[in-house]
Amino acid sequence: MGSIPTPATILLPMNYTFLVYYSVIFFLPAYVANAMPVIANGLNLCPSLAKPIHEEWFGKSKTYRGFIFGIIGAFIINIVPLSFGFYDFHESATLIIFFWTTFTLSIGALLGDLAKSFFKRRVGIKSGHPWPPFDQLDYVIGALLFSYAINPQPLEVIVTLLILSPLLSLFANVAAYILHLKKVWW
Repeated sequence: MGSIPTPATILLPMNYTFLVYYSVIFFLPAYVANAMPVIANGLNLCPSLAKPIHEEWFGKSKTYRGFIFGIIGAFIINIVPLSFGFYDFHESATLIIFFWTTFTLSIGALLGDLAKSFFKRRVGIKSGHPWPPFDQLDYVIGALLFSYAINPQPLEVIVTLLILSPLLSLFANVAAYILHLKKVWW
């Protein structure tokens, strides 16, 4: 099935540096899909798409623009692993897996964020207010669940992403706040 690295080929013997590298490269589409709504809003890209998906259910900040730019950004960022030879397209199955993995990671990240927003509203937390740890893990869980059928990852990668992603999210949120792309640092 294609030339995508398998858990057995990358994780035995365990090399923790490579584990982190592999996890981040694999998850780039989800990271970017999660960040693109903030970037698209901060740069006011395509204002006509800045309409809430469903304000009552998700709040006013979950927009069609964010969803569309999240998916587009995920595909664009996957040029990085392509340029480093992370994927080898000598077999057509690999290209199909690459496409569907990118799509399921991005859509899963965005739907995970939407699901968290839905439950956040149900428990009375207003849009823009923090809800740790769900704010940091919603997209991770969504992306992993959606991509599992196409490209399942070993437990070591999942645990690495669950530990690393909240830290990266905090860093990205602070950076977006400093760059005036977000109004709050969380």
